[in-house]
Amino acid sequence: MASFNHSTSNPFAGDQAQNTSPSRLTSPASITSHVETLANRVASAATSDPGLSAELQARAGEVMKAAEAQFALSGSWVAFYREMLGTEGLVQRTFPTTTEFAQFQKSKQFAELQEMVAALRSHESSKGDTNEPEKMITIRLPKSLHDALTQESNELNLSINKLCISKLLQRIESRFVPVQQGRRRGRKPGPQGPRKKTSPEQTSDN
Repeated sequence: MASFNHSTSNPFAGDQAQNTSPSRLTSPASITSHVETLANRVASAATSDPGLSAELQARAGEVMKAAEAQFALSGSWVAFYREMLGTEGLVQRTFPTTTEFAQFQKSKQFAELQEMVAALRSHESSKGDTNEPEKMITIRLPKSLHDALTQESNELNLSINKLCISKLLQRIESRFVPVQQGRRRGRKPGPQGPRKKTSPEQTSDN
């Protein structure tokens, strides 16, 4: 039975000894070989996780069976993510409560799903998915953080965009999230709606 190194901070940790990390996937042949190897490892991996209850383990097992089938059929990481990990994906439907979902995020099965996404991202050469529109976000960050991201992207031979997506795909622990002080600034997620128009009275007062 195959074994995994299930590190959520480095989903490819189990591949380091085999020299097949994403930064080393430099040719179509190496990428294809890595995807095939990962598919075989996922298919033969144990589905039990001591961190999950028996009921949640059973649900996780069903999720992984579906993930294996989706992984074998999907050529797009976007499609795989949408069907498995999206807001209306199988994982959210299988673990509908916040507590259950948080427990699953700490499991080795969730790490396997992340590794499958990373493998598909390495294999996919297209910039987008014609079946799903792309959205754009703009964030403000200090120069020192931008410099660190630039350095890390150079070390990994990735674009900053791909690096940031990789980081956004990872689970973040609540202890690393700052407490919001006061009113939340910036645009809220979702449709923004029409802007309020300034009335003539307000204009004349100014």
